[in-house]
Amino acid sequence: MPRFLKSERLKSSAEFKAVFQQCRKVEDTLLALYVQFDEKAETGKIGISLGRALGKAHLRNRLKRRLREIYRVERERFRKGHCVVLIPKRTSAERTFEEIKGSFLSLASRAGLLPRTKEGSEK
Repeated sequence: MPRFLKSERLKSSAEFKAVFQQCRKVEDTLLALYVQFDEKAETGKIGISLGRALGKAHLRNRLKRRLREIYRVERERFRKGHCVVLIPKRTSAERTFEEIKGSFLSLASRAGLLPRTKEGSEK
């Protein structure tokens, strides 16, 4: 099982700001996803931003672990050369893992992270 390396995470505020300045934003009731594409980059990076409004520390940490795990498992399907910032909304802390995963993958598809399927290209 491939690991989720620290080199695949956005860490500094400058990295987050760079994504916010030139990004595509998609959102739904659970998550807001900001994505920036860089065709020269070989791998993708992800950053998760949470505020205290989401609940106590143990709830925020659980939500971060869930989002990182969804990304870790699904990242092979994503296009190369991307930086993603995820911002969960208040209602996402009470949702199940499957609901969060469905929301994340739906947003990733809308943002262009996932390659188009035959069904999507025929529409």
